[in-house]
Amino acid sequence: MSAWPITILFDFDGVIVNSEPLHLLAFQEVLQEHKISLEEEEYYLDLIGFDDRGVFENLYLNRRLKLDPKTLLSLLTRKGEMTMELISRRKYHALPGVEEFVRGLWRHYPLAICSGARRMEIEAMLEGVSLRDCFPTIVAAEDVKIAKPDPSGYLLATSLVGDLIQKHIRPAEALIVEDAPTVIESVRKAGFKTLAVATSYPAEKLDGADYVVKTLRPEEVALKIPHLRLGI
Repeated sequence: MSAWPITILFDFDGVIVNSEPLHLLAFQEVLQEHKISLEEEEYYLDLIGFDDRGVFENLYLNRRLKLDPKTLLSLLTRKGEMTMELISRRKYHALPGVEEFVRGLWRHYPLAICSGARRMEIEAMLEGVSLRDCFPTIVAAEDVKIAKPDPSGYLLATSLVGDLIQKHIRPAEALIVEDAPTVIESVRKAGFKTLAVATSYPAEKLDGADYVVKTLRPEEVALKIPHLRLGI
């Protein structure tokens, strides 16, 4: 077996950038137009890890409200518009240590992003934190039929990286960097190893991961995974 890991796959929101407050604000603004409130506690407790469709579907279900296809499409369209407006106003920033961590890994591993966000949002924010060139492979919300926490997005990302480097990569040969417990549980069942970062959830909620760190500062990750080639 080749040296592990062959590739490293990143979630985006809450891992690369601190964009969850941006998404929360966009959801709140859009839902307010429909006279529905969304509190910060509910968002972080129940809705982290879902794509936009999943957030609206679960929120309406929890409130026992009817969500017809026309209303859902309208909500998704407005959420996308609001998110891009907030991105243009730079309502986000890279999380501590991320830029150095990603740049260090990029020298040694093929990297990919798998996110429930839309591609245009991911690419715009990656440009904003000067990391777009580090991720030739991006799996976004529109690339999968079943959203997170289902592992299909990460399986697709693994396959695409394998095509890029012309090598079959098994889930066990990849490392996933995530912040959502439900996703961590799902991808581990699919055979992936996981590095959890305690940005959206406290470390004790992430004990299902193989490794847990508070930040992605290279020196902190190196203590957990000493053989990882971090370029430091």
